[in-house]
Amino acid sequence: MSQQIKNVVVAGATGTAGSRVLQALVKSGIFNVTAVVRKPNNSFPSVVNVKVVDFDSAEDLAAVFESQDAVIDCTMSPDSSMPLRMIDAAVAAGVSRFIPSEFATDPKNLKGRAVPIFAGKNAVIARLQELAAAGKITWTAIATGAFLDWSLRTVFSKIDLKNKKAELLSGGKVVVAWTLLDHVAQAAVSVLLHPEETKNRPVYISTVQKSQKEMLELAQQALGRGGWNVSSLDMQPVYEKSLAELYAGRVTPEVIANMILYCTSREDYSGRWTKDDNALLGVEQWSDEQVKELITSIASE
Repeated sequence: MSQQIKNVVVAGATGTAGSRVLQALVKSGIFNVTAVVRKPNNSFPSVVNVKVVDFDSAEDLAAVFESQDAVIDCTMSPDSSMPLRMIDAAVAAGVSRFIPSEFATDPKNLKGRAVPIFAGKNAVIARLQELAAAGKITWTAIATGAFLDWSLRTVFSKIDLKNKKAELLSGGKVVVAWTLLDHVAQAAVSVLLHPEETKNRPVYISTVQKSQKEMLELAQQALGRGGWNVSSLDMQPVYEKSLAELYAGRVTPEVIANMILYCTSREDYSGRWTKDDNALLGVEQWSDEQVKELITSIASE
């Protein structure tokens, strides 16, 4: 029988995914939740135990992780050593389960994960696999594809709902996973409730699996077909330029975004999940009508 997970630490609990994960943990009423932060923060619910920690210190992290059953890393730090430090601290503290800040493409897709921006995530998975093989910790990575609501709201998807503009990436025909932030949070909670079934592997979730072009079609159905400005962008030269910028040491948000978008424009680098863990983790698959309702809501914000 696997150990019951009761005490849970969330790192990055004020971020895009982390704030939703924290809310879902609290709402479940099952867990004792601790948020680790760099500086005092009074914005958390009163039931959350808030700990100020030095993320540069493995010893400080290990002290906070004592008596915790699981650590969920939702940080998006450019410091690639920080998640590795958290993993080592979790092992030192005797933490049972570590959920890394994955929330992205399939970690088993070797072509996609060879793109340089994924080097940090790859190092984290490799470290967890090594420690799990030695019986020192267990882990679960949550593969989500794009954050559905966030990608549409921020226009990261290159579909601008408010201004009716879209830029199709190399034709926009590659089907990929899109997952609501609330569904990401639901999956994180469910992983902790199903520790044996999710042990030492990636889990795959999605709210929908669609191409960019299919998502644009739903947007046009929801918002009307008139007034749209649709263009195309060949992602290969964009990727090559971003790669040159990266190797020159100019790692900007645009460079990172372009590399992620390049992956989503290639079926062999991303593509749809061939199997998923939606049923196990209680993640609802949405209909086109539900997606259109979301699109209408975001466009009217």
